[in-house]
Amino acid sequence: MLRRALLSILSLLLSAAPAAAASRFHFPHSPCTPKSKLPGCVLKSHGTDLTPYTAKVRKDHGLADTMTPLGKTARGFYITPYYLHRMGAMRTARAMQRALSNAVVIDAKDDFGNLLYESKIPLAQKQVKVLYKDFAGQVKTFHEQGIYVIARVVSFKDSRLPYARPDLSVRVGPKAERLFSAGANWIDAYSPEVQDYLVDIAVELQSLGVDEIQFDYIRFPKGTAGTLGTWLHQAKDKRDRSTLISNFLEKVDRALTIPISVDVYGLTTFVDGDPRTLGQTIEEMSKYVDAVSPMMYANGMGTYFKDGKVSERVYSFIHCGLWRARQKAKGIVLRPYLQAYSNSVEHLWGPEFIKQQVIAAERAGSNGFLFWNPTMKNGMTAAALQGIAKRMASYGQHPEQHLEEGNRPGAWCPQKGEVFGGKGAAAPE
Repeated sequence: MLRRALLSILSLLLSAAPAAAASRFHFPHSPCTPKSKLPGCVLKSHGTDLTPYTAKVRKDHGLADTMTPLGKTARGFYITPYYLHRMGAMRTARAMQRALSNAVVIDAKDDFGNLLYESKIPLAQKQVKVLYKDFAGQVKTFHEQGIYVIARVVSFKDSRLPYARPDLSVRVGPKAERLFSAGANWIDAYSPEVQDYLVDIAVELQSLGVDEIQFDYIRFPKGTAGTLGTWLHQAKDKRDRSTLISNFLEKVDRALTIPISVDVYGLTTFVDGDPRTLGQTIEEMSKYVDAVSPMMYANGMGTYFKDGKVSERVYSFIHCGLWRARQKAKGIVLRPYLQAYSNSVEHLWGPEFIKQQVIAAERAGSNGFLFWNPTMKNGMTAAALQGIAKRMASYGQHPEQHLEEGNRPGAWCPQKGEVFGGKGAAAPE
């Protein structure tokens, strides 16, 4: 996926060398400067003593949250922070309307760990980087234009908080003395204080009027990296990662009165359970969230194709994955992320590529969809959606009608088991 690849490359470039002062770290994306007194900046290694903390007791609002009809059929775009900062809410809303869209996803806690609004949370003060001067006012403007507002919170990936509070970070090294990095730093999902921090952010965003909180990076690091870190707060906690993540989502759900949603790897739709130990099991997460957004990016499916070249069969793969996701979580909103940029699909790129993704998602029983495009050049996508205006008018209103036998994927896409046998092999024609 493009955003993951870009951030990984960026991390490698930024971590290549320390600052001029040999005893300090100085990464452009961190709060460290040659004069910084933050412990994570000054020390190359850190002790493993944990700061005493008592988890917060909050009012329990129960697990039932009401998603509006607009939310249930939300179709829109992820909006980068600098685009919204430059264009403002009104111009952004009008761009959505031209694309026949009714929703935006805007960053509240971004990919680096910055909080982009004027947060009052004590633990957040070192991480505040205000781009939205009047966040509540922007949300109000979107609402006045009929736009559903989803606040994205990048969860356990965080490149800033570990410098202010190394004791809350994931560690690495023989004595767990260094900050762990796998494309970025990560904070300890087992820490009650980390969990409360994320819940505090969600509660604060609710007070600012957003319609929904969307948790991204609601997982552990992927691949080998995920087995190398040390989660100091895990101690004797025997919960598997999937249970830990689900328990956290329950805590959030009970603290809020608005819906919550999660972004999950597209891979999770093609497997059962959590074989890669990411902590993402759709069946478990769906008990506490109101919407699931599998990231069905074509450029992340190269291993499913011969020679890694994505073909038009990708639409069948999107259909298959989302159809399986619908079987796993029948009672919630299925709102996939689709690809709105040309990376790895240059030979397919055009309005038809956009249309076929939308149709595949609809045939699988999706309620809506979101487009991801970090370049924010969405003119072609908007034109493609206008080309299927009639279909868009009723999209997602009756998803069950698209689950009849004629819309089911072929026999190569089983309802249970690993679609590709865990070997990354392409599905048969």
